[in-house]
Amino acid sequence: MAVDIVGIGTPVMDMIVNLPFLPTEDGAVRANEMIHQGGGKIATGMVACARLGAKAGVLAKLGGNNIGDFIISDFQYNKVDTSHILRGAPDTSSHFVISLSEAKNSTRIFIGRSQPKYIEPMTVDEIDFDYIASAKYLLIENGNETSIAAAKFAKEKGLTVAIDADYFVESMEDILPWVDVFIGSEYYYQKRFENMSLRESCEAVRAIGPPVVWFTLGARGCVGLLDGEYHELPSYKVDVMDTTGAGDVFHGAYLVAMMDGMSHRECAQFSSAVSAIKCTYPGGRTGIPSREITDRFMKDGIIDKKELDERLEYYRTSFNNIVFN
Repeated sequence: MAVDIVGIGTPVMDMIVNLPFLPTEDGAVRANEMIHQGGGKIATGMVACARLGAKAGVLAKLGGNNIGDFIISDFQYNKVDTSHILRGAPDTSSHFVISLSEAKNSTRIFIGRSQPKYIEPMTVDEIDFDYIASAKYLLIENGNETSIAAAKFAKEKGLTVAIDADYFVESMEDILPWVDVFIGSEYYYQKRFENMSLRESCEAVRAIGPPVVWFTLGARGCVGLLDGEYHELPSYKVDVMDTTGAGDVFHGAYLVAMMDGMSHRECAQFSSAVSAIKCTYPGGRTGIPSREITDRFMKDGIIDKKELDERLEYYRTSFNNIVFN
């Protein structure tokens, strides 16, 4: 199956717990929502691509147990191609994460753990390069050997390569010479460029390779460097429930906007709107809007919630089936 956009990364299963506020020590609080859904940076980025009308697929390796089954089923529910996902032995597991978010202060905490049966990441030998070649865009999430091999191949084949630079490790910058669109998080900026201004940080990334550089700053919007010109864009104001996946969704939306021929500034504005709508619902995927919902929101500030409410009910029902059946 040919796709428009391919993502290569590590999908996970999220347990979403949204609280009105974090309780004090030995305290208690009733959750606003508790649901399960798929998660992961690239994985949720591909869901955003599919929700916005692109043909999106994932290159990944999942464990052979029920967590891997759930991750695939959630991709399929969200119309992401799973035909090139590899599975491990039945006793191996994909990653499971608790996403704990607080509506009061728009904060979140991710809780995971290591175990010996976690599936090993995809290796270079396991990459389906023909699948990458069928696409127009490649989205990656780190600078490991597998991602570098995929990015080099994609560049040779004329694909646009984008990176979700959510966190900073030194190896991340090894891949930047093969990246066209760098979108980094505020955490990346603070960790890598703590003594530099945002503009200087964009210029430093640009000097390594990517011609397009953005940093997303949450409620403060985003900043970017395009053709030597520095841009600052404000965020869209919404009633935030959960910021889980906001950056992931921004990346996916950005590639769809590029595919539609928008300028890079317009891509960032569009992606900011998609991400803002997402933040009004729990979890990284529940509130990802369609193109029609996004266009209306950008025009008049109204979020058409019918489709999003239906999706929330789907995830509520899914959670109840897992927990109580």
